[in-house]
Amino acid sequence: MESATPSPDLFLARRAAAGHEDAWADLVDRHGRRLFNLAFQFTGNREEAEDLTQEIFVRLYQNLRSYRGEVPFLGWALRLSRNLCIDHYRRARRERRWRQVAGAVLDQIPAGRDFEAEALQKQYLEAVYGALADIPEEHAEAVLLCDLQGLSHEEASAYLDVPLGTVKSRLFRGRQHLTELVRGRLGLDKESPRAAPRATKGGPPC
Repeated sequence: MESATPSPDLFLARRAAAGHEDAWADLVDRHGRRLFNLAFQFTGNREEAEDLTQEIFVRLYQNLRSYRGEVPFLGWALRLSRNLCIDHYRRARRERRWRQVAGAVLDQIPAGRDFEAEALQKQYLEAVYGALADIPEEHAEAVLLCDLQGLSHEEASAYLDVPLGTVKSRLFRGRQHLTELVRGRLGLDKESPRAAPRATKGGPPC
């Protein structure tokens, strides 16, 4: 049952569906930047991202009457535009796509080795690109959405149309798999124990 007072997005969606252009413009203003950022992550190219964003908004406008306010508007928008994004995602070159994700896994690599030197940084990035190409796509997708794009687990769940627990599981496994592969490619597992994750006092390594 809908609440007596609709959310701002639901109010705007109802008005936009009824033909009020100002309401539609307000929705675009509220969510356009976030949707463009998402589109850019899937294309890696500003011009293509702008085209994809336009396609997304066309699809949203055509389906405004189906929005009931049961989920956040952004989550609904992501779910509705999922196939559009996936099509672009699969067409984009892996190297270009993964280059944008590289920084997202930096914190997963243990301390103890200097990655600031140019040669080592290049080696690290190459290891990340290769590792990302080797993990299951559903795990890489979870890392892309949550770690790079900054979606919450709930938003990623709505976008992927899978249970919340599935998102968390894929993200955990993706991060874990990436860490193992990158460490192996860099030879960290063969180094001294000082390269291992630091243990916190009174508990195991995080």
